[in-house]
Amino acid sequence: MNAATDRRPRRVGGVYRPPVNAARMPTPRPGPLAQLVRTANTLRAQLERDVLRDEGLTWTTYDVLVLVCARRAVETRAAAVEVGIAKATLTHALVSLVDRGLVRRDLHEEDRRRVVLRPTQAGMELARRVQGPVEAAQARLFSEPGMPSEDSLARVLRSLATRSQQDSTTDEPDETR
Repeated sequence: MNAATDRRPRRVGGVYRPPVNAARMPTPRPGPLAQLVRTANTLRAQLERDVLRDEGLTWTTYDVLVLVCARRAVETRAAAVEVGIAKATLTHALVSLVDRGLVRRDLHEEDRRRVVLRPTQAGMELARRVQGPVEAAQARLFSEPGMPSEDSLARVLRSLATRSQQDSTTDEPDETR
């Protein structure tokens, strides 16, 4: 190597000057999935701030509580998958819900290594009380002119999720080879 090939790009007055004939790169733009995630995060934060904070809940603890109340009994592994969170995140949410007496953990009858989540009466009452304001806030969001109905949007999102799951299962390598 010689001194000519080992030099850094030339700096003038502390400012980097890119080569004059360099090809221009297109400006990166967020795609529809990025926008969907940003929108979901914004709406989630708004619901937490406007409805759930007064009850001492986050979106995750609310989502877990409603799932446990709807199912009456659900294993931790299934709850994490259905809510779409890591098991460690579920454990953190459960600490809050169990400490407040909203959910209880029971050992599975057949396999004592597994844990089953069950709602308490206080948990059922809180879920019922909070679900109304959450649904009202959602209804306000979808009542704007030009917005699709809640059902049609939910149908599109379920379709995307199903397609994504099908694509990920077909992309997995075949272990029988």
